[in-house]
Amino acid sequence: MSSNSKIPSDFNIPAAESSHGLTQQPEPGSVSNWELHQQVKLLRLLNSINYEIHRTLDLQEILNSACEMLGKTLKCDRVSVLVKDPEENVFITKGEYCQPEYPSQLAFKVPENGNPHLQALMKQESPLAVERMHEFPGLSQQALATINTLQIQSMLAVATRYQGQVNGIIGLHQCDRPRQWQQWEEELLAEVASSLAIAINQAQLYAETQRQAKSESLVRLITNQIRSSLDLETILQTTVEGVRQLLNTDRVVVYQFGEDWNGSVVVEDVIEPWDSVLGNMGADDCFSEKYAYLYQNGRVRAIDNIREAGLDDCHVQFLEKLQVKANLIVPIVMGKNLWGLLIAHECSQPRSWRTYEINLLTQLGEQIAIAINQAELFQQVQVTAKKYQEKAQQLEKTLQKLRSTQNQLIQSEKLSSLGEMVAGISHEINNANNFIQANIPYAQEYANILIQALESCAQIPEAADQVAEITEDIELAYLQDDFPNLIDSMKQGAERISSIINALRTFSRLDEAQVKTIDIHEAIESSLAVLHHRIGPSIQIHKNYSELPRIRCFPSHLNQVFYNLLNNAFDAIVAQKSIGEITIRSWQIDGDWIGVAIRDNGIGIDAETQNKIFDPFFTNKPVGKGTGLGLSTCYQVVVQGHGGKLSCHSELGKGAEFVVELPVQSKVLEPRGQKELQEQQEQ
Repeated sequence: MSSNSKIPSDFNIPAAESSHGLTQQPEPGSVSNWELHQQVKLLRLLNSINYEIHRTLDLQEILNSACEMLGKTLKCDRVSVLVKDPEENVFITKGEYCQPEYPSQLAFKVPENGNPHLQALMKQESPLAVERMHEFPGLSQQALATINTLQIQSMLAVATRYQGQVNGIIGLHQCDRPRQWQQWEEELLAEVASSLAIAINQAQLYAETQRQAKSESLVRLITNQIRSSLDLETILQTTVEGVRQLLNTDRVVVYQFGEDWNGSVVVEDVIEPWDSVLGNMGADDCFSEKYAYLYQNGRVRAIDNIREAGLDDCHVQFLEKLQVKANLIVPIVMGKNLWGLLIAHECSQPRSWRTYEINLLTQLGEQIAIAINQAELFQQVQVTAKKYQEKAQQLEKTLQKLRSTQNQLIQSEKLSSLGEMVAGISHEINNANNFIQANIPYAQEYANILIQALESCAQIPEAADQVAEITEDIELAYLQDDFPNLIDSMKQGAERISSIINALRTFSRLDEAQVKTIDIHEAIESSLAVLHHRIGPSIQIHKNYSELPRIRCFPSHLNQVFYNLLNNAFDAIVAQKSIGEITIRSWQIDGDWIGVAIRDNGIGIDAETQNKIFDPFFTNKPVGKGTGLGLSTCYQVVVQGHGGKLSCHSELGKGAEFVVELPVQSKVLEPRGQKELQEQQEQ
């Protein structure tokens, strides 16, 4: 009511009803002061209500304040403001003032159907005054039950209108008795209704703006996450949390289909006291391909009440197991495939889903489909990249193996040529040495015969002087004493030549390219014989051999292993430039394995280098001094060729020990030639 609003002059507040009005009506002829007093008081009431409307945008606070002021001014038992739901033909109580002895009407939903007094209010612009509520014509049984519950005896109500459209109802209830409503009370209520209509409209616009802003913010957040991140789990979790808060519902889930339309909840946001359904929430036997086809084609289903939606009994039972009273379902479609569902659950009570809620969930379902598609594409790219990376690594390994194989073939060819050359030279030397050894006894015998001949000639008088002269000239006595020593030296030299030749032949073992059973100590000794030239006065060799069984192996390749290990030990000692010691020990690990260790007191190997010493082409020797294939070849022969073990134990400055462990009867060995062994080493 504005300041120039007309207050009726015929207020009729009888003395008996002074407790329900403002003051007692004056005698006729003195109404001016009374009217002025009422006008001031009513203007204050309207100003207070208008102040509340302008002070805050909180609709419930505005409505509660207006109800309280009306109730206290008009001495009512209850004042309620019902706001019309924009999408339904129902009014919901949003504000109230109620005496404590009467039940509250807050949150009551009053439908238009079955409530003729509401229909009458919506048709007329003036207030509706009902002195006796139970006698209002046309009330349904449900409406009468509500009236009895709220104990309404009398009612004064008016519809709030904004631009001609009803957006609410103000109702004044008298609960203790019937009440005849006064004209000025109706006009006052009409004035208040005009102000509250604006407040309701503003609050609804503000709420709608806030709701749209939050919806757009959530969609923007999800969109930005899709653009900036391919973490699908984070995107889905953000979505369900945002939807649950925005819709103020009990549970929101993303359900992914598996085989036979059974699947699981992959993400969830739920509030207490409702159960979590994360993971496998059980099979819905009622969900068939016909439902999948509908959702695949974009079906969105809003179920306000599962018991009133015409669902199959088994589907209702399934939802009740999940504590669901109402749900909103939108599909997540990937191209033409139904990936899953985005579902909002209302567990506390049935719920009427709004258009904006359905639109929001639909929009987010589309965004989730985009996120899933991008995540799957990214995963495919990663898998493809990984495959190409693995292929590149495999090619690099293959190239490295080819280089290793090439160098091993060259080295093997060199060793083979060297072995053939050694065998040829050994044969020639052995033939000559055999000739020498065979003639040494004859030379000794012939020399003895000549000496005896000279001694016989000395017995002939005619030749005695001449023989004595010859004997003195050739120092026959010295020759007689020294000649046996000369023959012995020649014999020992020939035997040494035979020993060296046998060692060379044992090391090359060209006649032993197949698997044989050997004494491992012979392989060690043959390698030492070949390296004999490196054993100087500054290097001592210590041998600590145990009694070992003969082992089944490729002899020539094990010779290469011990040759390389011993040669490296000599190199380590020479690099230290001091008196060196090499200790060779052997032992039986158990009945099936033997061990050989070669230890030097050289410069040692640091931990980082130990991790690489068995890699092909790795060497810490100067350029031209090593190929990086010695220890790699040893590793391949011992581990891959014989099924054994090769390890290194060393500290920098404290020497190094290489341990070879070999099975007595290796299972990887088969009788085969040099070519087959070479193929095994290449692997």
